[in-house]
Amino acid sequence: MYGTIAKIKTHPNKVDELQALVNSMAAAPGELVRYVYQMDANPGELWLMAVFVNRDAYWKNADSPEQHQRYLKMRALLNGEPEWHDGEIIDAVFSSENASIVRRNFDELINQEKKSVIAEIYAPNVLIHDPIMGTVQGCEAFDNLLGMFDTAFPHHRVTVDEIVSQGDLVCVLHTHTGTHNGPFMGMSATGKTVVVNGLELFRLHDGKIVEFWRKDDDVSLMMQLGMLPPP
Repeated sequence: MYGTIAKIKTHPNKVDELQALVNSMAAAPGELVRYVYQMDANPGELWLMAVFVNRDAYWKNADSPEQHQRYLKMRALLNGEPEWHDGEIIDAVFSSENASIVRRNFDELINQEKKSVIAEIYAPNVLIHDPIMGTVQGCEAFDNLLGMFDTAFPHHRVTVDEIVSQGDLVCVLHTHTGTHNGPFMGMSATGKTVVVNGLELFRLHDGKIVEFWRKDDDVSLMMQLGMLPPP
């Protein structure tokens, strides 16, 4: 989602007229919500919020003749030019929420071993891209992927090093630590402790992870276990 928050000023006796005008305007293509609210501290100071399905829909509307006419009607009721904050404020809100959801994958699902978190943060038809399993779909498939590592490295733990969130994507730089106490890809337990770095990418929609890419350093893992020779 993408949009704008604008700080606008008008005479206090024009507030009702301004709000009625905004409410009467037809929704633009791709617009999800438009709302004007008043600040208690300053009766003549208001905030206008408009949210669109994506960045392209927002800018297509912003450049349209229809939006220009809507703006001229609103501008006639304002004292001075609006103070625009396009995109970044709304993007930041959703990016922060998405990062918090993804963080649960590491803090709760892996480090606290709460399997119930899978259904809470992953969409039922989540699409999973994995170097070992290939491309699979569904929460059960993700549970199987996690189970493979849980069996081979019981009670393994992960440290989140960095999270970068933008729009509907969240990328996590992380470090896994575990002890090889179970079978892994045909290899019996070795008792070796491994440290594996990785990058994982998550795509979210409506508060759920709908797509997941695992990019852990599997080559390093196999070398530490003796499955591959060192370079």
